Amino acid sequence: MLLIIPAVAVVFFVVALVVAALSPKKGAAQGQGKGGASGKGGKGGSRNSGSASSGTAASRREDLRLPYRYADDMIFIHGDSVWTGLVLPTSIDEYLNAAELQAMAETPARALLNLARADRNVECHYRKVYQPITALTWAEELNAVAWDPTPNYKAYNYRKAEYQERIGAMRERNVLLVKLGNLKRGGTGVLPEDEEPQEGVGLLRGVNGAADKVTAAATGVSDEYLNPALLAHWTQVAVEVHESLETLGGSPLTRQELVWLIRKPLFGDIPVPPEPVLGSRSWGPDQFDLVVDFSGENRKTHIVLHQYDEETGARQTSHTTTLVAANWPAETRFRQSTAWARYAAQHLDFPVEIDMRFTLIPHARFKDRADKIRGNLVDELNDMTNSGRTPDAKLASQVSRAKTLCEDIDEHKMPGMEAQIRFTISAPDVRELERRRRVLELQFKQDLKVTLLRPTRQQWRLLQSQLPGDAPKLPIAPYLRLQEVEQMGAGLPTAGTEIGDNPEHRSGKRLGWVGNLVGWAGKMPVHYSLHVGPARNDGGGVAIVGASGGGKSSLALQKFYEESESGVRCLVIDPKTDFAQMCYYLAFGAQVNDPGFSADADAGILGTPQSRFQPVNRAFWDDTEVVDLLKGQSGVLDPWVIARDVPSGRLLAESMLRGFLGDEDYQRVRLPVIEAMATVVGRYNSAVRQAVEEGFSGRPADAKVPRPTLWQVVDEVERAYEHAVQEGDREAAKELKLAQMLLTELRTLPYARLAFAERPMPLSSVRKRRTVITLRGYQSPASTDPKNWNPAERLAATALMAVVELGSQMLDVGYENNPVTGQVGLRPKALFVDEAYVVTATESGRDLMRRALKQGRSYLAVTVLITQQAIDLVQIEDSEARSGGANQIHTVFAFKQKSAQEAALVAPLLGRAETDAKVVNALQELRTGVCLQRDVDKRVGTVAVDLVFKEILAATDTNGTTRPARQGIDPPLSVWDWTFIQEAADDAGRSGTASEPSAAEPASAGAAASSS
Repeated sequence: MLLIIPAVAVVFFVVALVVAALSPKKGAAQGQGKGGASGKGGKGGSRNSGSASSGTAASRREDLRLPYRYADDMIFIHGDSVWTGLVLPTSIDEYLNAAELQAMAETPARALLNLARADRNVECHYRKVYQPITALTWAEELNAVAWDPTPNYKAYNYRKAEYQERIGAMRERNVLLVKLGNLKRGGTGVLPEDEEPQEGVGLLRGVNGAADKVTAAATGVSDEYLNPALLAHWTQVAVEVHESLETLGGSPLTRQELVWLIRKPLFGDIPVPPEPVLGSRSWGPDQFDLVVDFSGENRKTHIVLHQYDEETGARQTSHTTTLVAANWPAETRFRQSTAWARYAAQHLDFPVEIDMRFTLIPHARFKDRADKIRGNLVDELNDMTNSGRTPDAKLASQVSRAKTLCEDIDEHKMPGMEAQIRFTISAPDVRELERRRRVLELQFKQDLKVTLLRPTRQQWRLLQSQLPGDAPKLPIAPYLRLQEVEQMGAGLPTAGTEIGDNPEHRSGKRLGWVGNLVGWAGKMPVHYSLHVGPARNDGGGVAIVGASGGGKSSLALQKFYEESESGVRCLVIDPKTDFAQMCYYLAFGAQVNDPGFSADADAGILGTPQSRFQPVNRAFWDDTEVVDLLKGQSGVLDPWVIARDVPSGRLLAESMLRGFLGDEDYQRVRLPVIEAMATVVGRYNSAVRQAVEEGFSGRPADAKVPRPTLWQVVDEVERAYEHAVQEGDREAAKELKLAQMLLTELRTLPYARLAFAERPMPLSSVRKRRTVITLRGYQSPASTDPKNWNPAERLAATALMAVVELGSQMLDVGYENNPVTGQVGLRPKALFVDEAYVVTATESGRDLMRRALKQGRSYLAVTVLITQQAIDLVQIEDSEARSGGANQIHTVFAFKQKSAQEAALVAPLLGRAETDAKVVNALQELRTGVCLQRDVDKRVGTVAVDLVFKEILAATDTNGTTRPARQGIDPPLSVWDWTFIQEAADDAGRSGTASEPSAAEPASAGAAASSS
C-alpha cells in the first residue's frame, strides 16, 4: 500500500510565510495558503496574498514546502528523514512520596539511555502541548456507548460539552518524537514508465506522464510514490525503538494525532477544530487532503496567526511567541515544586507549551566532548595562574564540575545530551501576550533561576521548529546545553494533574471510554463512569466516603441521575430518602414543598388519578419506582425469598437471625435454630426428590416445591419445645423455650417482621431505570461496633443487610436485547448502598459485600458504597489483598474527614499508607465539594466536584434549610433549557443578589456539594 499524510496545505503556507520572513521590506509581511483534496484527479492548490506572496502558483518552489510525504500510525517522513512518535501518559504527582517521585524522574532517563546505546547520535524532539477538549466528539462517543440513553441524557452530555468548551478546558499532551534515520533518493528522480521501483533505487521516485508533468508544473509539487519494502524496513526500526522506550508506558503516535500536532503551532491559542482526517490510503497523482488553512504575519517579536470560519468567514486572530532558555543554573537540586517541565502548569494562569530539541550522544562521543571542555577550562585556568592573575571562583567551579563530569562518564559509561529548551505562549492580543511573557520570564528567574530570552527576527523559525520532523537551522546555537541525560527526567515531563477515566488498548482493542464530567483536577476536567472499571477488567466496586456535610451525597446523586438516564438499571438502598427526594423533585418539581405531598408519597399514589400531585416530567416518573420497604408487607425479606438458591438462603437465614438477636442471644439459641433449619431444608429436599420422581426435572421441580421460610423455622422450634415439654425433658425444654420466645417476638418487631410470613411474597422485579428502596424512619446505628448496638439498631442494621442482598439478587439478570442496536448483551446495572458502613460493620455483611462485588462484575453490575466510615471498606480491600486477589473497589472518592484518626483509616483506600502525612492532612483540610480520588489506574489527586447545572444542584440538595428554596422552581422539561451554575451566578451578580458559587472554577466548586 502506498500511503501519504494529508499535509499539502502546510506545504503551501510555508512557501508564502517563509518568503515573507525573508522579505527585505520593513513592517509586517503576510501570506496565506490552502490545500485541498478531491480524490483521484483532484488538484492541490493554494492562494497567496500580501506583499510577500510568491505571486503565481507556478513560482512556488519544491524546496520551500514542508515535505510531509508519508505517515501512518508508526512512522512519518519529513523530507528525507524518517521519524516515529510516542504519546507519553500523564501521571498525576500530587500525592507521590519521595521514592515515587524519584522513580518518576528516573524513568525517562533510563528509557533514553536505551536509545543512546548505539554508536551514532539520536535526534529527539519533546513536545508538551495543551489540547482543548474536543468536547463535542467526547459527547457523541459517550452517547454512543450508552445502553438506552434518553433524549435528556444526550442533551445533558452535549450541554456539558458546551460548558467545557466555554471555559476552555484543555488536556495536557506529552509527545516524544525520535528520528530513525535518513533516506536516499534515486539518482535521476524519474524512472522509465515500464520500470517497477526497486529497493536499491530509494524510497521516493518521481511520476511520469504528460498529465503528471503538467500538474507538477502548475502546482510546484512533484508527486512521488513510496516503496512498500523500505516502508516495512523503517516500520520495523520504529517498532524496535518503541520497545526500547517501553518503560515510558506510551502509545504510538497515530496519524490523526500527528496531523493535530502539525496544526497546533499554526493555531496559537485558537482551538484546533476537529476537522476530519482521512485514514491511511495511497497517494495517487494529484491526491491531497487538507491539513491546515490559515494566514499569518511575521513580526519582529512574534507571529500573528489568522483563522477563518468556513461558513461565516469571520476571522480569529492569535499572537504567539517563543522564548529560549538562555541561562540555566550550573547545578540544580531535584524538587517537585521547581521541576522545569511541570512548573508552568502549576504556577501560571495561562498555558505554556514546551518544545525541547535534543540530541542523544553516545558514551564515547560524550566522553570526547567532555574531555575537550575540561581541557579548555584547565588551559584557561593555567593561563591565568601563569600570568599572575588569580582565577575567579566561577572558573574554578567550572573546572571542578567538568572534572567530576568526566569522572562520572568514565565510571558509569554515561551517554550525554545536547539540548535546547524553548517555551511558547499565545494570546488573543499583543497586550496580553506581553503580559504573559513578562510573567513567564519573572517567575522562571525568581523560582528556577533560569533566564529566558525572546530572540527577535527568529520567531518564524522557532515556530517551524515546533512542527514534527527536521527543524530549520537557528542562529541561537550558543543556548544549546551539553548535559547528562538525567536532566530530562528531573523536569518531570510526564507529571500533570490528569485523573479519571483513561481508556487503554490491549491486543488492538480499546477498553473503556471517557465518562461523564464529574469535576476538575486543577485546570483539567475529570471524567468518570461507573462501568469503565469493569470494562477495563477491573473490580466492580466504587467507594464514596466522607464525613457528613463533605459532599459525598451530591456526587452519589449526580452519578445516580447520569447512569440511570444513560440506560443503566439503577437500584438504590436509601435509608435517608435522599435519592427518593431527588427523584420526586425532578419528576414533580416545586410540588415537593406542598405539605400534602409526603402523605401521597407514603401512600404510594403519586402521579395516579387518586393524587392531586401530577408529574411535570411524566417520562422521568414513568421510569422511576420508589418503594417504601418498611411499610411493605411482611416476608419480603425472607432469606429464602431473596437468595439465589436454597443453600444460599440457609446461610443468609443464619446471618440474619444472628444480626436480629445479637451474638450473645444467638449463641444461646443457636443449636435449636440450626436443628430447625436442617429439618425445614430436609423436608424441602424430600419434596423436590418426590417431584423429580413424578417426572419433573431441574427448574420445573424447583418451581413446583415452595421454598423454606423463616416462619417455618420458628414453627419447627415451637414444635420441638412442645415435644420436649410432653416428654418431660426439662433441660431441652428450657433451651427451646428461650429460642421460641425470642423468635416468636421477632415476628412482630419493626424491621424483623419483614423476614417472617407464612406465605411470603417477593418484591416485584426491577425493570425500570430507577428503583429506590427507601427505609423511611430508618434508625442508623450510632456506633460502628455491633457490640454497642441497642436492639432497635441491630434490627435496622440487619434489615439493611438483607435489603442489600435483595438488591444484588434483583440485579442478577440475564441477557437482553439492546434497545438501540438490537444486539443481545448484558444491560449495565448499578446498586447504590447508602450508609454502607452499617452493612460492612459485621463480618457477615462484609462477606456479602465481597460476594456482591465479585459476582456483580460478571453480571456487569457495579456496587456503589456510600459511607461515613472507612474502616470496614478498608477491611474489604485488605481481605482481597490477603487472599491474593485483585481489590474489587476500582475507584474511591474520599471527602473531608474530621480527625486525623479517621483520615488515617481512609488513606489505605487511596492506596497510601496510614502514616502518609500529606494525604492525612489533605483529607482534613478539604473544602465542601472537594475530594481525593483514586482512579482505575491507581492515580490519586484532588478533585473539585462540579454539578454544572443549577437544576442538578437543586435536585442533589440534602440540606433541610436550603433545599425548599432551591426546589421551589420547576426544573425545565428539557435539559437544553437548564441553566449553568456559572450563568446563574453571573446573573445574580449583575442583579446584586446573592448568588450560587460557580462550579466552573475549582476554587468554587464546593457549591457542587454544599448541600450534603
